[in-house]
Amino acid sequence: MKWTVLIIAFFMLLSASAVGQLDQYSTSTAGGAPTPSNPTTPESLGLQTPSVTTSQVAPALQERSQGLIKADQQSAYAAAPQGLTATATSPTFTQMIVPTGTYAPNSLYISYAPQTIAGCNLYANLPLWMKTAGSGNIWFYEWYPNGMLDTQYAGYVYYPGWYKRWFFADVPGWHILQYHCNGWSNYAYVYVYGPRGYWVNPTPNPSPQPYTYPYPYGQGQIVTTYPSTGHTYHSFKSSTSIGS
Repeated sequence: MKWTVLIIAFFMLLSASAVGQLDQYSTSTAGGAPTPSNPTTPESLGLQTPSVTTSQVAPALQERSQGLIKADQQSAYAAAPQGLTATATSPTFTQMIVPTGTYAPNSLYISYAPQTIAGCNLYANLPLWMKTAGSGNIWFYEWYPNGMLDTQYAGYVYYPGWYKRWFFADVPGWHILQYHCNGWSNYAYVYVYGPRGYWVNPTPNPSPQPYTYPYPYGQGQIVTTYPSTGHTYHSFKSSTSIGS
């Protein structure tokens, strides 16, 4: 009887450990990027799967090669669907979820301000609106559904203000976004609709390489192992400087 109890307790411990691991996201960075906190899972926050946003647009040709674009508050709020304003938007999708015990002076919105939780289809493009509280290097973080962290250097800004970046929905499931510019931003959560359980190449021909868009070419190569399949691709850090 004693051995039976011990065996049951052992397996319960293993099960609890496995569940804990599922809630963990990678925080490993390279290239001098600040180390982020482990973000809170959408499940722990009780987030409902959002419907597909109605503001999906493709980036303009001149914006596709830019890691960071100067913007303004009017543009960020004007991107909202007609009839929605900062006060009328559902509070469910405008939660400011920040790292626990960390200074977070910057703001990050997905699709339009002040939205922080959004849904989109696989391979959609959504604008990200960033309100920085000061100058500095901007490091952008994206956690994939399997917990992998992709870190990109977005550029340097000389003045506080509004900036824009693009999100590309390349893997189904929840994505968690954040950036750092002399302090952290809040998290933005995006649910990508599509087939689950395997990586899908949006451009299977003629190139067999996984899709690298929208990261720009520039100085400093970053090698990333792609989720689900272990594919490796090479993206490049942006050398964008704004406000100099």
